Amino acid sequence: MLQYIIPILFVLIPITWVVFKNEKTIKQALSELIPKHQGLKKEAIGSIALFGALFLGFMLISMGLTFTESLTGTNINDLEKVEEIVDNEIAYNFTAFIISLIIIVFIEEFFFRSFLVPRIGMVVSTLIFTFFHYGYGSIAELIGVFFLGLILAYWFKKKGSIIQNYFGHLFYNLLAVIFYLLL
Repeated sequence: MLQYIIPILFVLIPITWVVFKNEKTIKQALSELIPKHQGLKKEAIGSIALFGALFLGFMLISMGLTFTESLTGTNINDLEKVEEIVDNEIAYNFTAFIISLIIIVFIEEFFFRSFLVPRIGMVVSTLIFTFFHYGYGSIAELIGVFFLGLILAYWFKKKGSIIQNYFGHLFYNLLAVIFYLLL
């Protein structure tokens, strides 16, 4: 039940906040929270560039975790916990998993980047974003989510496009799912 309540709240809280705090209509609130489309070419190029930045960030984080493990002898690269959860969800209902992934990524970008970044800043919104990924129980996941969340927050602040953030984030997550399925 909680898995349905939180996404609903992540949509309703920003809209309600803007409506009551700024005395706006729902339409005006959505217009503020979902910045104007910047044109197909610009949005497509930005989405691909953001995906590339996220992928590069992932590679650097992976190398850093591997290097840290080799120096310290600790096992902080515990992504098998994430893989197990993803495998179970895919095995349960692949179509529902993909649909929820598509919806959840939009809700994350809407709440964390479009609503929180302008109001509380990149770092604090990213810390909250990281906290909501704690359910995987993976240290490496939390490290990755934090640093990739910073990239997403920076990109939104710089480009002002929820569309670029959405598709860059979605492509990255879909690639991660493909890696989990293949490895």
